[in-house]
Amino acid sequence: MRKVMVVLGAAAALVVGAVPAAAGPASGSTTLQGTAVGGQEVDVSVVIKGVYPVVAYEFILENRCWFKGKYSGPVDSVETYPLLGPWFDAAGGSQSVETVSLNDVPSGAACRVSVTRGSSPVKGTTTSYKVG
Repeated sequence: MRKVMVVLGAAAALVVGAVPAAAGPASGSTTLQGTAVGGQEVDVSVVIKGVYPVVAYEFILENRCWFKGKYSGPVDSVETYPLLGPWFDAAGGSQSVETVSLNDVPSGAACRVSVTRGSSPVKGTTTSYKVG
């Protein structure tokens, strides 16, 4: 019985020790690869640092657009793209390229693309851009 308790205690310590690493803070970046044009698609490079590996659906790429061209008031278009993973650290961060649809977004719109983890934005991942 004592051996079982020691093994269970050791297993619990490993699980508790692993939780902070999995739930640690993340940072990253988003970069448009090309020009955003209304009615078309644009690729967005996503880099996430501080969490390895990035597992499926842990992070979401979100694109918000305001059709009047100002970053204020109610959002006219919101699209989310689950980041499927798994990704692994490569040259300073986990990297992926995602395609963002601007099919319903008119020229002149103001947009922001960012990455969220749960309901929290990931530091450094918000990129603002205008649609041409």
